[in-house]
Amino acid sequence: MEFDLRGWLLILGPIFISLVLIQGYWRMRWGRNELKMKLDKSFLSLPGDALGGDDLDLFKAELPNGGARIAGEQVPVLMESVEVPSSNIEPVQEISGKAEQEVAEQAIEQAIVDTRETQPTRVEPLPERAPPVRKPLLEKPEKFVVINVLSETSYGGQDLLEVLNEMGLDFGEMDIFHRLGENGEVQFSLVNAVEPGTFDLGSMNEIQTPGVTLFMRAHEVQDPMRVYDDMLEAAQTLALELGGELKDESRSAITSQTISHCRQGIQDFQYKYSA
Repeated sequence: MEFDLRGWLLILGPIFISLVLIQGYWRMRWGRNELKMKLDKSFLSLPGDALGGDDLDLFKAELPNGGARIAGEQVPVLMESVEVPSSNIEPVQEISGKAEQEVAEQAIEQAIVDTRETQPTRVEPLPERAPPVRKPLLEKPEKFVVINVLSETSYGGQDLLEVLNEMGLDFGEMDIFHRLGENGEVQFSLVNAVEPGTFDLGSMNEIQTPGVTLFMRAHEVQDPMRVYDDMLEAAQTLALELGGELKDESRSAITSQTISHCRQGIQDFQYKYSA
């Protein structure tokens, strides 16, 4: 759009300037002819007109010899003498023509400026912002946390069942006990320390076991740190009610340092693999 407008201005501008110059020249020539005609009518006497006596006396008094000449055929001399004012008028017309040319040029320049100012500014569209590149989530590996409750003497099945019911663990899937969350999801589970690790509710009175194992799937639960604390509390309750010691997955005694180390491992796992 900007190139088309500029092209039209380059074509029409010289034509407009030429018309202004021609008009100025024509008006100058017309004014000069009109002035000469007025001068001719003012100073040229008609044939047959004669100067009166008073006029002759006036010319006679002005001549140094005192003589007088009849100004019949010599009137055109007066016309030549008045050409001096006409020569002084011509520059005025020329100056007027130049002024009109300058005004025309200024008008064209102003029109170009106004056109550029009124032309709508082209707004370049902003580049689309690329969506943030997200690092692909690492595939979350399985992480099990284990607490063993072992006793030097065996636990009776019925005594164990009563304590587990009091702690809110339910017998369920895979024939083991589970602590369930509000929505029924498994928080942690409890198995028999004797293989295959299952329980039979119909024969709990006959069961004798040296211990139980509590475990949680840190890679599946929503809040693994909270679940670990709940599981640790359940293990401590079992050891307190039935007797026994808390041991880790390698059957080493669980100390406060062991608990801190386990919590740090869960926290690092969450930081690395959480969304």
